[in-house]
Amino acid sequence: MEKENTPERSTMRSVERALDIVDILVDRGRPLRLAEVARESGLHIATAQRILRVLHDRNYVAKGSAGYTVGASVVAAAYSFLNGNQLALAAVPVLQELADALGLTASLSVRVGSARVLVERIEGTSPLRYQLPIGGRLPLHLGAGKVFLADLPLEERERILTGLGEHIVTAGGEEVSLPDLKSNLDEIAARGYAISRSERVIGAVSVAAPVRSREGVLLGVVQVSGLEEDMTDDRLARATRDVINACSSIAARTQWYVAQDS
Repeated sequence: MEKENTPERSTMRSVERALDIVDILVDRGRPLRLAEVARESGLHIATAQRILRVLHDRNYVAKGSAGYTVGASVVAAAYSFLNGNQLALAAVPVLQELADALGLTASLSVRVGSARVLVERIEGTSPLRYQLPIGGRLPLHLGAGKVFLADLPLEERERILTGLGEHIVTAGGEEVSLPDLKSNLDEIAARGYAISRSERVIGAVSVAAPVRSREGVLLGVVQVSGLEEDMTDDRLARATRDVINACSSIAARTQWYVAQDS
């Protein structure tokens, strides 16, 4: 059995700490002082400073008068992901067709831990007043995130839900109890898509469905979003059908990219 103080373990721990700091800076989205980074990462201030110095030298962290932020290397990594990820490449033309056909904003998200990240977005002819943030981390318990949450094993789902408290409050001010949320997640898992109203953005309606591999693994979630006043029952029904079909198309295109690379 590997000892805790072996050089390999020490190196791995240093990598984990560095990534934790980058994650903190990404999540906060604003400059953080050294003391804030140390506190939020649970590190001694001297340890945090050493790690920040290394990350700064590699441009994964930038330092300004207001504190530390993510650096240009993070942007370069994101660009490399978007241009090399098979799912993202497969999704772009399908999302464009979806946005053109429905006039709604179409997007693709992937799961990152207990959050989802928007990796592609195509604006429709009726753009939202609020622009969905590419690269931003969004919660799993609201909107399209519930498709990811509904797909998780019950133990993992419970772990994420436990941190939410007894109730969650949507952007529209609706208070949802944890049992009601769990019931909603079971419904989403059973029917294969989620419809959300004013959950993350007031006045917005969205339809989201999963993109799955041939083996049934959840790869990402496709979502279309529009204004509630524009979303008639007929338009919502069509959007639901089109999103589900788009997910199948993206899955097939992704499989094609995989075959080309093998």
